[in-house]
Amino acid sequence: MHQLFRLVLGQKDLSRAGDLFSLDDSEIEDSLTEALEQIKIISSSSVSKLACQPAA
Repeated sequence: MHQLFRLVLGQKDLSRAGDLFSLDDSEIEDSLTEALEQIKIISSSSVSKLACQPAA
């Protein structure tokens, strides 16, 4: 996975997320499948955490 994807997704460093738009497509094309899988994992764990919290 591209280093910037790893930083943003793996370490959840959202301050660098905008930098992804400055990369050429060719730099990240090989990382897209893995990045999408990581996003699915993050989003499903977030949904699980929300489902376990009591309603306010």
